Parts: sequence; structure tokens; C-alpha cells
Amino acid sequence: MDQPFLLSILVVLIGFCLVAFFITLEALFGDLVEGITRSAEEKPGRAFWVGLANAVFLIAIAIGLMSLAENSVFGLVFAVPGFAFGIFAAVGIVFGLTGMVRLIAGLVFPSKEGWKLQASGSGVVILACLVPYIGWFGLFPYLGLRGFGAFILHLMELYRANRMKKESPA
Repeated sequence: MDQPFLLSILVVLIGFCLVAFFITLEALFGDLVEGITRSAEEKPGRAFWVGLANAVFLIAIAIGLMSLAENSVFGLVFAVPGFAFGIFAAVGIVFGLTGMVRLIAGLVFPSKEGWKLQASGSGVVILACLVPYIGWFGLFPYLGLRGFGAFILHLMELYRANRMKKESPA
């Protein structure tokens, strides 16, 4: 078979898998995704800058700890926290992208609901991010960082709400 043909089939299959993945995350963690979407919609600039700062910070710490683990006798002591920082960043970016897919889906397809809304939004975002150069190096990082920032902002909102609930007298 021809190499570009196989690559095209692989890209289409990965696209369908991503659509299913975003639908599944929305179904399992709907409240979290809704909060992330709200944070990204209400504070777009702040979400992006918070996402950029936290992504750089977490990835730098993860890389630093993993390199210390590689060159140290106590490798596991450094590797576990480094791995945890990296996993937190990856999970935050994935949930952030799911929130951004929901936000874009609501803007582009206001009449749709449920899984059809998420599937349509996923398709639009995936196709837009596949545009050479500007989609790869512009749109995709922007959506990931803005979503990650919205994820962090939503976690902070949940933390503050929980703290206020504990401090207020019953």
C-alpha cells in the first residue's frame, strides 16, 4: 500500500478516537468540564496566561526532577514527584482541551445538545488544529494553554468555595 494513504487512514482513525475521548470525558466529568468551560469563557486572557505560567513551571519542575533522578543515587526520590508534576500537567491540559471543545461547540452549534454537541465541537476543533503550521503551532497550543489555565482557575474556585464552606458557622 501507499504510505500517504495509510497515514491518511491513521489520521482519520485518531480523529474518531479523539471525538470519542472528548465525549467520554464530558460524560464522566460533566460538572468539572462545565466549570472549566465557564472559567475559559468568563476570563479568556487570564486563563491563557495562568495556563502558560503553570505549564512552563510544572514542566520545568518535572524535567528538572527527572534529570536529577537520572543522575542521582536516590533516583526514585526525585522520579516520583517529577512524574507526578508531569502527570498533573498532562491531565490538566486534557481536561482543559475538553472544556475548550465544549466552549467552541456551544459557540458554533448553539442548537445542538448532549453528545452531538460534543462530537460536533470535537470534529471542528480537531480539523482546525490539523491546519498546517497555524493549527499545529498556533491554535492547538493556544487551546491547550487556555484550557489548562481554566482548569487551574476552576480548581482554585472549588478550593475557595470549599474553604468558605468550612469556615462559615453551621
